[in-house]
Amino acid sequence: MIPHIKALEQRFSVLIQPVENPNWNEGNGSSALTVAPYIDGPFFLLMCDHLFDPAILQHLLEVKGDTTDCLLGVDCRTNGIFDVDDATKVKLDGDVITAIGKGITSFDAIDTGLFLCQPSLFDGLREARREGYGSLSAGIMRLIRNREFRAVVIGDRFWLDVDTPESLAYAKRALLKSESKPGDDGFISSRLNRPISRKISGLLARTSVPPNGITLLSFMVCIIGAFMFSLGGYVWTVVAGLVIQLASIVDGCDGEIARLKFQSSRFGAWFDTVLDRYADTAIAVGVSYGYWMTHPHPAVWFGAILALTGFVLASYTKKEFEIRYETKPSGDVFSRLIKRDVRIFTIMLGALVNRPFEVLMLVGFLSHVGIALMFLNGYRQKYHRQHLAE
Repeated sequence: MIPHIKALEQRFSVLIQPVENPNWNEGNGSSALTVAPYIDGPFFLLMCDHLFDPAILQHLLEVKGDTTDCLLGVDCRTNGIFDVDDATKVKLDGDVITAIGKGITSFDAIDTGLFLCQPSLFDGLREARREGYGSLSAGIMRLIRNREFRAVVIGDRFWLDVDTPESLAYAKRALLKSESKPGDDGFISSRLNRPISRKISGLLARTSVPPNGITLLSFMVCIIGAFMFSLGGYVWTVVAGLVIQLASIVDGCDGEIARLKFQSSRFGAWFDTVLDRYADTAIAVGVSYGYWMTHPHPAVWFGAILALTGFVLASYTKKEFEIRYETKPSGDVFSRLIKRDVRIFTIMLGALVNRPFEVLMLVGFLSHVGIALMFLNGYRQKYHRQHLAE
């Protein structure tokens, strides 16, 4: 176990001090007591077989304030708990925990196994140990008797106790399902791409493929599709359309795997955005070149440039809007129609009827219309703020 911990230490660039418990057979409370000499202030106590949103820990810190009580994250969504019979229940008096245990019949919340503790926990554990009880629960009961144990509701944040093959399978399904983003996904992503990408991600989750590797794979598939467009001919055009649609589906897997394995990073999000723009450029150039071979006129490249600038600026303008106005552009139907997933799917449909260039021009035009609408939205935001200031 210690070599594995050291590997984690190097992988995540954190300092980990393993502490062995020679009396582990006395109960998990004795394991907690072994770290007492190393701690002189508030500390997190976490169950190693629980999956959870790290935001829960931040929430516990925010709630803590100046209190000297121990805190426990609790879930009030008692009807939605996986295997509630095996869950540890919590009885509350306001936010004070009055009872905790798996056998409680009347309860208000479920124990998430995420604690923000004080050194007073060790006093409770020592008292319980003197009485012949070595479990963590026995020490916690001493705090409950002194009303020094409070609950913090975690809201709708994700957590799950994973201690059976069934709960592991449920955890994967729940995490992948949570990757659906109705407010951010376009029509095609939410109805077609996301259901397929979740199944692919479920398979990829069993491998060691990193999220950025999936980003690069999606990009390369898209480049292959763009090259096929440049070859011209109906067969190559159809195959190219199907290939870029496949790339669009796979493009959703990197974010899903990153969040499923808690490997999200700013670099990964930025890397994905940059490669998407290069892929968009390749598609526009490939489609335009394939059309230019049979229609050798300068207007072809002029149209290609207009379409490409629409694709790039639609994404850029949206991000700039969010930065300047600290909100997303209005989520109307049109704003979702100019998203990348809809754009690529539409070009794929154009490829199936051997009209990819004409469709490229159409989606390029719609992108510029979307940019104009975002400018109008920004102007309204400016007018509204000026009106409020007056």
